Amino acid sequence: MTKKTIERRNFLKLVGTGIGSLLTMPYYSSALEYTSTVSRNRFKIGKPQWILHNDGTFDLIAGGIHLRNCRPTIDGQSIFVRNTFVGDSPKGKRIIYELDRGFVMLDLKINSGSISIGAELSGMPRAPYYFCPLGEAVVNGVKHFFRQGQGFGGPSGLYEFQKPTAAEFGNQPGEQAWSYDSYLTTGLISAQQDTLAIGTYEHHDFIQKSTLYNRPHRRGLSDRYPDVESILFETGFVTENIPLKDDFIKLPDIYIYFGNKPYETLQHLAWNISEQLQARKDTKTSYHWDSVNEFGHDFSHDSLTGLLSNLDTINPALMLDAILINDCYCTHGDWLDCNDQWPKGLEPAARDIFQRGYRAGVWVSPFMVSEESKLFKRHKNWLIRDLDGNPIPERTSGQSRHYTLDGSHPDVQRYIEKVFRAYRKMGFTFYKTDFMDWGLRPSIGIDRYDKTKTSVQIFTDILNIIREEIGAGSFWITSRSPYAPMIGYVDAMCIANSKQDQWTTEGIGSMLQESYNTQYFNNIFWQNDLDVIPFDLENDGLNPTEKNSIANWVGIMGGVVSTSVKFSELTEQELNTWRLLLPQERPQSATIPLWGGSKKCKIALRRYRSPKAWGLLILNDTDQTVTESFTFSEINEENNNWVYEWKLGESISLGNLSQITVTLQKHESKLFYLANGKENPAEDLTMSGIRLKKAYRKQDS
Repeated sequence: MTKKTIERRNFLKLVGTGIGSLLTMPYYSSALEYTSTVSRNRFKIGKPQWILHNDGTFDLIAGGIHLRNCRPTIDGQSIFVRNTFVGDSPKGKRIIYELDRGFVMLDLKINSGSISIGAELSGMPRAPYYFCPLGEAVVNGVKHFFRQGQGFGGPSGLYEFQKPTAAEFGNQPGEQAWSYDSYLTTGLISAQQDTLAIGTYEHHDFIQKSTLYNRPHRRGLSDRYPDVESILFETGFVTENIPLKDDFIKLPDIYIYFGNKPYETLQHLAWNISEQLQARKDTKTSYHWDSVNEFGHDFSHDSLTGLLSNLDTINPALMLDAILINDCYCTHGDWLDCNDQWPKGLEPAARDIFQRGYRAGVWVSPFMVSEESKLFKRHKNWLIRDLDGNPIPERTSGQSRHYTLDGSHPDVQRYIEKVFRAYRKMGFTFYKTDFMDWGLRPSIGIDRYDKTKTSVQIFTDILNIIREEIGAGSFWITSRSPYAPMIGYVDAMCIANSKQDQWTTEGIGSMLQESYNTQYFNNIFWQNDLDVIPFDLENDGLNPTEKNSIANWVGIMGGVVSTSVKFSELTEQELNTWRLLLPQERPQSATIPLWGGSKKCKIALRRYRSPKAWGLLILNDTDQTVTESFTFSEINEENNNWVYEWKLGESISLGNLSQITVTLQKHESKLFYLANGKENPAEDLTMSGIRLKKAYRKQDS
């Protein structure tokens, strides 16, 4: 990257000229004399208990949360037991169930800081499709549950159980049964906020899934009254009927943590999962440009040249890490055959990017094959097929169809190996893979080359190939992907739908919902990617207030920061907003202190170390004007803070406060700086806590 010195006139233009009149009424704040800290309700891990019964059922007791009459289930049904044996095991209790064909053995373990349940199946030639070591548990003492979506787009969130209504159904049957699946992590939360967090440490062989469901009953004429209703819970593995070597299989343990705070308990489980799977959580935070939205399929080598030339003229320079060539350069499937927009292929493009000091990035969808590709015409036997041998279309758009490569086929594995090896030799060190969920299609009802493995095992084989070929030092971001199998392979994960040109449930609403509810694993499994930030004024789907709120939200959360705009068309103010989002090199996350509470607005808190301070963002993502009060003792555990409404280079003091009341219009956000001392935020301080002067001096040295 070209070295440039940041002159004072440019710096003042960058950060503003000082204190601005930012205060917008109404605010109400109660000012008290400063005291150091409050009595903290610190996060604690409790000790759940297993209770065994002579009939082979068991209970899980954790404070006021009870899971009663638990038993193993196979394919949704309680196992039919001929004999039951209950005894001790090295870490707890053991139950062995003798079935008509085979045995099920459960180990109920007590670990340091957790309990777990392990299972072994023997005497069975094939695994079940779905096995739950803990099934049909009657749930008591739970008010909310946390549901983690399987991957990109969720849906993830904290929910209350549905209540049956007193509807009269008459001659038409009514449906008030429900069932919710959760993957990777699951939370059961009491009215007192005590929480069970449930998940496994191993995700390279099976999909781990938990389910909450009800069994509603009715009474009275016309089924008019709800009767006794049970809420049930099960957790286990999708084992896909694979054949078992020696008629035996040992499944991963499912771990259960009990904590006094929901967010922290889920985060504690996530951290333990990440440690076991050696998650790539220490790579430099990505701050990159992506061609996807601004150019789409029209991005070319000429467009790239223009972009790079424009970046050379911006002073101070934008401290981008990478330039990503997205979906524009070939027919899907023919990844090494470039179209006319890249007449000399991608190697010269990678060299041009690298020579400017950026990582060269390329988009690949390794499982995707267009019917217009050479690969489709030459290698139909490489595709996933139905049981009659016909390739199965994965997506149909107009006259075009796309199919999925069979990741278990040796020739497919060699082809994917060849593609990523070639890109690495070209000089690409930044990769974005997409539509990865296509490669995780369950093995039931389809024809694969290898019929002995689960879909997760096949998927993991491909992940191993990609990571091996791109090298340990390359940055890998992925989209439209399942979460669990990717831990330990990718550096960043797109978590939400990419329809960010409208503030709708499917667009910005999805991004906010998923980022808010998956922040507990941001920079623990990987860097969360909230998608590219829309800065351009020509985007009529979002107004300036909404664009500012999106930029603020992405910037404070502490994950990937990316955009797709033509920098040459941005105003100086928009360039300054982009600079405001410059992340720390070492990943740092915001916390969500009121997660799961009753507030209408979303808040995120970022901690700064020197001097001790915090960035606080309050966002109204509703469609109405909202007025709410926030007490700092519940946010950063300080009785009082010196509070400043804050923009880059501008701030205004609101005083030494214990709480703040703020009115926000729909989709509006406000950024505040909280400090222990009476000192405005530095004029060059970014939302991540970086001082821009220092950052540019380091760049120029």
